[in-house]
Amino acid sequence: MMDFDNLDVSVEDGICQVTLNRPEKFNAMSLALRKQMTACLQRIAGDTAIRVVVLTGAGRAFCAGGDISEFECSSEELNDLITRVSHQWFRAFANLPQPVIAAVNGPAAGAGCSLALGSDLIYASESAYFTQSFSAIGLAPDQGSAYHLPRRVGLARAKEMCFFADRVSAPQALEWGMINGVFPADALMDAVRGKARALSLKSPQALQMIKRMLNRSFESTLEATLDMEAAAQSFLFSTEGTRQAIGAFLKK
Repeated sequence: MMDFDNLDVSVEDGICQVTLNRPEKFNAMSLALRKQMTACLQRIAGDTAIRVVVLTGAGRAFCAGGDISEFECSSEELNDLITRVSHQWFRAFANLPQPVIAAVNGPAAGAGCSLALGSDLIYASESAYFTQSFSAIGLAPDQGSAYHLPRRVGLARAKEMCFFADRVSAPQALEWGMINGVFPADALMDAVRGKARALSLKSPQALQMIKRMLNRSFESTLEATLDMEAAAQSFLFSTEGTRQAIGAFLKK
């Protein structure tokens, strides 16, 4: 479907799998990788044949975060890199209409942890761990972590993770409600593909509406949410897929 040096992208039966493909660097996010992610995500967003996105990493890591070898530049250049390139790709990621499942096959550190947190569903291998490693090198959370992490684990745990940069194991992350499930390493991808297949059989319009409404719920009032729900239901009742699904349900 798409040809990138640092990404492996495949599409089958409405499921797009995007694999970060820098295993020798533990899939650290280089400038080139970030630019390719932006292009890839923009194409996915405009492809109505893609119903679900699965995101994972090649080799032993999910993503080790930013490629710090590229950080040796002036503060002005680094600020431009962050605002123009890094946040551009993450905005494209955040704005994907399709559900995104992160299959965290190994360490998810720094921006790699941010990438997982920005996904809609997170499943991890038993050996995976998550770390907000920014403070360990004198930095603050980036790539949306300051937004997503408190919403997943609460403010107290988010501060602890960000202040101390400790590792949080996959089982601990599951206990905290940070992720959705933990599987043995050799069963992770099969489990995630099963989840993706289940979603691919549902109405894509309904899933996209659900994603949009839930993502807005923390900043919305009850009245505004009720209006969003009414608008969503009105639209979905008019679609052929919903009418067929209701008809099939009534025949049971």
